Amino acid sequence: MKKTIIILALAVLSGTAALAQNVWTVNYEIGLPLGSMTDYVSKTSFRGFSVNGNTYITDKITLGGTMNWQAFYEKYPRNTYELPDGAITSTVWAKMYAMPLLVNARYNFKPEGTFMPYVGLGTGAYYIQQETQVGMFSDKKDSWRFGLAPELGLYYPFGMSDMALHVRVAYNQVFYNVEPIGSNLGYMDFSIGLAFFSW
Repeated sequence: MKKTIIILALAVLSGTAALAQNVWTVNYEIGLPLGSMTDYVSKTSFRGFSVNGNTYITDKITLGGTMNWQAFYEKYPRNTYELPDGAITSTVWAKMYAMPLLVNARYNFKPEGTFMPYVGLGTGAYYIQQETQVGMFSDKKDSWRFGLAPELGLYYPFGMSDMALHVRVAYNQVFYNVEPIGSNLGYMDFSIGLAFFSW
């Protein structure tokens, strides 16, 4: 299953390179946990990146794929924590790594100009690794889950070149159903990077 998803994601991304009108973006990502995710890890993540490739099927609509990676981390102070079969006094580390592999569609309001805004929707598989470390003991859970990512973005071209500044904000909704977070895992990601157009 994992290999199939990765192969499909790479096929979507590489497929855009074979067509005439493409845009590639490479971005730095900041992640902000929301909702029940903050019960596990609430700190903003400054460790993330993404790569996106899209092909224009009309002058305003693009189809493509995205691969993201975001690392969330929080350290809880040394304390006595109750467990089902006792208690332990220790520092606790909560870690979560999210890697979405998504296909997306975008509507570009202005395909040319100084500012080129768009709205889009991504959907696909999220690989989530959740790890809780208590002292010398570690509990790690790995899973693949379905999710959605509505997004807003903007290209700001650099003069007459084929490069542009790219900014984007997206809400990631993952149908998770893993404790202690529960059924819905949600976080925002804020992107800034470079876009490369090939016409």
